[in-house]
Amino acid sequence: MPTFTPESRRRAALALVVGLVLAGVGAGAGAASPASAHDTVVSSSPEQGETVTEPIKAVSMTFSDDILTAASAVKLITVTDIDGGHHESGCVTVDGGDVTTDVSLGEAGEYTVTWRVVSSDGHTTSDSYTFDWQPSMPTATTTALLASPACGDTWAGSPQSATPSDTPTPSAAVEPGTLPQNALPEPTMTILNSSPVGQTDQSMLSVPLLIAVMIAIVAALAAVVVIIMRRLRRS
Repeated sequence: MPTFTPESRRRAALALVVGLVLAGVGAGAGAASPASAHDTVVSSSPEQGETVTEPIKAVSMTFSDDILTAASAVKLITVTDIDGGHHESGCVTVDGGDVTTDVSLGEAGEYTVTWRVVSSDGHTTSDSYTFDWQPSMPTATTTALLASPACGDTWAGSPQSATPSDTPTPSAAVEPGTLPQNALPEPTMTILNSSPVGQTDQSMLSVPLLIAVMIAIVAALAAVVVIIMRRLRRS
């Protein structure tokens, strides 16, 4: 039988430890990379499930990192009513992680925001969420389009698309320095408690789990090394 000197035992143990550590680090990195691949929506206006009571001029979202703006990059936001009619302008602007499109809402009810962009890592990501439009006063409604318009085409917010409400509101004098009561307010950004419902990207939720997995791997490696060293000392 071959004999092992103390020096050869130490070398074998060291090689085993290095191999186990490298394997554990590789496994942890492999588990972490898919979860952190895509950018996530951290805020939106309107937010998921919000009841909107005042007219809005735009729908916007803020992502966890800059969105790609190359000519080949996908930048799409559609806003549809319960019948599938389109109320978005077809033009999408990107400013870092902020993505915005103009909208003109029609009849009261549920609206669905669907988006598709290219994350900072080059991967396409998409999802949708809903909000409810319940105007607090009679407002002008717009005629929806059957299909999403291209940027620059006629859309629901074009002048000829607006129709007066059934109940006209009396006009009132506007004091200098003030806005009319029916002026459209600027949209505000509301921080979401979580990504929109149905979000396929779970990177933010997976970080604590990945840390726990990596700690467990290191602990298991340490236990294996201790057992191997004890056996080598006894032999």
